Amino acid sequence: MKQLSETQLQDNWNKLIQVIKDTFEDGSERRENLLRMYHDLEDRMIMAPASGKEEYHYCHVGGYVEHVLHVIDTALKVAKTYESIGGHRDWTDEELIFSAMHHDLGKVGDLNDEYYVPQDNDWRRKTLGEVYTTNTNIPNMRVPDRALFLLQHFGVKCNMKETLSIKLADGLYDEASEFYLKVFDVKKAVKSRLPHIIHFADHMATLAEADEWKRGDEDEKEEVESRIENIKSVTIEKQKHEDPILENKHKDLFDELFGDKS
Repeated sequence: MKQLSETQLQDNWNKLIQVIKDTFEDGSERRENLLRMYHDLEDRMIMAPASGKEEYHYCHVGGYVEHVLHVIDTALKVAKTYESIGGHRDWTDEELIFSAMHHDLGKVGDLNDEYYVPQDNDWRRKTLGEVYTTNTNIPNMRVPDRALFLLQHFGVKCNMKETLSIKLADGLYDEASEFYLKVFDVKKAVKSRLPHIIHFADHMATLAEADEWKRGDEDEKEEVESRIENIKSVTIEKQKHEDPILENKHKDLFDELFGDKS
């Protein structure tokens, strides 16, 4: 499992706070309320994972902040691609960054407790790969709903585009989104493209993070196999030098196979 150092955790946190300072108007109520929320939730947010299973995405300490930064960056790139192919931009950078930044805010938990807690069931850890499980001690809410609750609690206002972008970040993977996305009357379709941009960005970032985990897992296996081979090699060499009979047997076998046959 991926492990971030203390320095990496702090660097990622500093980057996220800097995004707030760079995006929202200095001295504005929204900026100040966001900074207050992030300050109050810092200890929990900086440590939170982005998911409960390794094969999903960023299932490690600090994975939440890392994922949010990734989605913000991906959303900006997806938006540019969408415009470059003829799509109409009907959002501001602030709306896009705000939505991407808070699409998973509900995974931080409520005002008192975290959303993810370590899985203490050995069978589920080993069989199902559950590193974390959801905390049943907090009210049962959908992640987007808890995100919007936290924002309003700290006095952070959301406009309609941002609200729908947060609610629909999981697209049709969340059955609650069907009411908004699976419509057969164009008049009832979501009016802004921003929710789609956020969903595409989140989905693409999640897939890339899963690929990153797979590569890391394969690299780790190769490293372990390499270590085992090195240990075997060293052990054989040591045995040969400590056991003259074994060394002579190896020499006799070599002469028999490759020695002078004339």
